[in-house]
Amino acid sequence: MRVFRVSAVSGSLQSLALPTFTPSSTAVRINILWFLSLIFSLATVLIGIIALQWLREHLRPQTDLEPQIAFSLHHLNVESLDGWYLPQIFTVLPLLLQVGLVLFLVGILDFLWGLNHTVAVPIAITIGLCLFFLLWTTILPTMQAISLLLPHWPWATQPRSPCPYRSPQSWAFYRLLRPLVAIFVNILNRTNVDQPNRWGYYGLVSHSMTMENNRQLGYQETSSHRRRRPTNLIFRHNIGDSWANIGIAWLFQ
Repeated sequence: MRVFRVSAVSGSLQSLALPTFTPSSTAVRINILWFLSLIFSLATVLIGIIALQWLREHLRPQTDLEPQIAFSLHHLNVESLDGWYLPQIFTVLPLLLQVGLVLFLVGILDFLWGLNHTVAVPIAITIGLCLFFLLWTTILPTMQAISLLLPHWPWATQPRSPCPYRSPQSWAFYRLLRPLVAIFVNILNRTNVDQPNRWGYYGLVSHSMTMENNRQLGYQETSSHRRRRPTNLIFRHNIGDSWANIGIAWLFQ
């Protein structure tokens, strides 16, 4: 009789034991996306606060110093800021925040898609338009620069103006695509953009003098070569390039 009662109690305890919880792949994916989004957002705030502390210390006015020493110290601070990549740190902050936003939106879409498709469809369209705007404004400046290889539109009476959508993500896309475009331009021109030959390009400052010397030597530049000249300058290899230098290269069109 006692054996029966013990076995009955043990059987009831086993029936009351909680089942093993196994999260679905969708739940794991959503948690990864949302927690990464939170981490990127908080990391942006943390890095921004620390960088502002550095910048405030470097820009602190030194009223008790002689003007010459104060000017030299200011110049030294500017060099140290550039040498230790503080401008690049500020450039990365919007990218981190945008990555966090994209991860959050993708997580929302995944969460709603598992609940109800009727609710998820309009949200997916809205999120898709937002991400398309981000992607399109990122690649458009580089794509417009590549379009300089094409003939001018017959209805265009003025040279094409450069795209003003200049952002850290569009600059990163330009630097990523630059080597491939440079190879393509070299094939078309049969010259090397980075290592110019006799009729090549020697930089923004000396470019006009080079072209003047070529004209004095009797060199006739073809229209196709003249049309590709801005593309050669825009996609040349120069680590110190910036949007300002690319804007100067647009002047040669």
